[in-house]
Amino acid sequence: MAIHVPIEPARSAPPARPGFALFALGFRPFYLAAGVLAALSVPLWAARFAGWLGEWVYYSESVWHAHEMLFGYAFAVMVGFLFTAVRNWTGRPTPTGAKLAGIVALWLAARVLVFTPWTELAAVADTAFALAAAAGIAGPLFAVGARRNYF
Repeated sequence: MAIHVPIEPARSAPPARPGFALFALGFRPFYLAAGVLAALSVPLWAARFAGWLGEWVYYSESVWHAHEMLFGYAFAVMVGFLFTAVRNWTGRPTPTGAKLAGIVALWLAARVLVFTPWTELAAVADTAFALAAAAGIAGPLFAVGARRNYF
């Protein structure tokens, strides 16, 4: 006696999103940026510490290292994670496309500005990046009233 098992029809794949894949999900550019920053900053910091970069680096070795570990690497990883997690928690999109690229550009601007005489602008770019990332996270959380995830 044969048992009949119904076979579900094949589901079609979701339609492909137009645009550059790097900016389709929040973790992609930020995890990539954090990895590149880690790979480049270690030899740069060693060169600065050894005195090979001269006086064109405006932060001291320890201040630059602390700044980039917190505001560069850690912020990139945290924002990449949260943009993906909040999307999963709420079912609502976090920034993608041009908005995500703009937030990444703020992060990148801050990384470059620490090498210029305008280090105050690096602080402004870091603050703008943090506020833009917070807005990108807060929008979906507030939209669905996910109070337990606000903090």
